[in-house]
Amino acid sequence: MNFVLAMRLLIEREKRSCSWSKMVLAGWVGLVALLAPGAVLAESRTALVVGNGAYQDAPLKNPANDAHDMAAKLRELGFQVIERLDADRQTLRLALREFEQQLRQRRGVGLFYYAGHGVQLKGQNYLIPIGADIHQEFEVPDEGVDADIVLRAMESAGNELNIVILDACRNNPFTRGFGGSRGLARMEGPAGTFIAYATAPGAVSQDGASRNSPYTRHLLAAMSMPGLSLEQVFKQVLVAVEQESGGGQIPWVASSLRGEFYFAPASASASASASASASASASASASASASAAPTPAGSQPGASPAAESTPVATVPPAASGAAAQPPSAPPESDWVAVPGADFAISRYTVSLDAYRRFAEASGRTAPPASGAMSDGPVRVTWREAMDYAAWLSARTGKVYRLPAELEWEYAARAGVMAAAPDSDEQVREWTCSEYRREYEGQEQRCASRLPEAVAIRGGNWRAGADPLSDDLEFRLVREP
Repeated sequence: MNFVLAMRLLIEREKRSCSWSKMVLAGWVGLVALLAPGAVLAESRTALVVGNGAYQDAPLKNPANDAHDMAAKLRELGFQVIERLDADRQTLRLALREFEQQLRQRRGVGLFYYAGHGVQLKGQNYLIPIGADIHQEFEVPDEGVDADIVLRAMESAGNELNIVILDACRNNPFTRGFGGSRGLARMEGPAGTFIAYATAPGAVSQDGASRNSPYTRHLLAAMSMPGLSLEQVFKQVLVAVEQESGGGQIPWVASSLRGEFYFAPASASASASASASASASASASASASASAAPTPAGSQPGASPAAESTPVATVPPAASGAAAQPPSAPPESDWVAVPGADFAISRYTVSLDAYRRFAEASGRTAPPASGAMSDGPVRVTWREAMDYAAWLSARTGKVYRLPAELEWEYAARAGVMAAAPDSDEQVREWTCSEYRREYEGQEQRCASRLPEAVAIRGGNWRAGADPLSDDLEFRLVREP
């Protein structure tokens, strides 16, 4: 039934453009895509994991466990892993060389994880290999391994996205008497680099009394949660470690990423819709801002957009026994099942009162009221709207997200949406889709990376908006 409805929309548009042959071809391609199980091809993933704990003078209990468990988790997540435990200087340097060679061949995503002792000396970080014989400050560069060599290896390989994770800020006997700073210094990587520290620069982290350090233990748990973006994974870790340590250890990140990365996709079912939408190539000219919007062509309106673009909670989910429909979710009476589609959409845009609950739970600042009523519609950036939906999904166990542009169009044609009571007449609403002047299939799915322009809708027009714009409303879709 959903496919039939989608084809009716397609036929209506193609009749207007007098391009019947293009419509027939696109219809058959769309049918094949809908019947075939979809698969989103993952990028190549390569990791070097090192755990050093068997130091003669200052042994550490957890790094070998941390590295072994991290390597296993990364393999589970599709990484090709080079694993080295208790590596001396030569072993570590050879492993870095092998890592660079594999990155150069495979490209994609590179990840370096290190657990063990590290030293900051005059603003430079050094990883301490097993067997290091350090008695004086001047010996550190010769006995240690410059942490910047990791960044240089990644830059030399030429891949686009690099992740460096350093659980190496433990209380370090190698620096006693040096008169230098504790912990590690902040590092600057090339564009496309994400660097994560177990604690803030200059601070010391805990090795922990259990199998893993607190940082790595919470990191392993967050990496296992489907749908979390890279930034959200480390936000989860920050919250958990800070809470466990009573504020004594606060993880730190430095990022120059241009897009999004996900360790694990949100769901397998979402991949099918992404594959189907990518195959729909029959597109017609789309109007510019404030012009009439034609009906998008392609897949069924009820199909779930690519869920890897819909991040899940940046705060821990509610405890078991919490209400399935918290006050931050629109009341059940506000949800409307779109006829012939596999989703429900909120009748009104999200209110400021509902968004404030999310802001309080996640430590954010809610925007001021935009109308006469304090509970009028909230206006936020695209990222804030996406994060609200992700948080609500984690709170309730249900799947909430922004509508794809095709879904917004379909719901508008069905007449099931209304403006909020305190909303302006000229409402502009976020969708989760990238904006392009031509329909090329992007209107059927959520953007998998931060787009340069996001498709926004209102009335019978479509346009593109900067995702950093903070003056747009949004409503939610709820999947079955």
